[in-house]
Amino acid sequence: MKPIVRNIQTNDLYEYSGENIFLNLRTNKSGNVSNEKAKEILKFNIEATEIINEYPIVKELINKLNLKIEK
Repeated sequence: MKPIVRNIQTNDLYEYSGENIFLNLRTNKSGNVSNEKAKEILKFNIEATEIINEYPIVKELINKLNLKIEK
């Protein structure tokens, strides 16, 4: 199960890919985020993690519909 986090500044969802690499689900761009910055702006989202891991099509919907999350 891949963890999903929310950027508290932009409300974008990111998938943690390991070794400080995060994939923005809305833009499909990935990048390296330092531990300090990740602790500051990224918060684990249990609900999104469960939904996206159970229904992978949701990742495509977030991208195609340019969706963000409020919580």
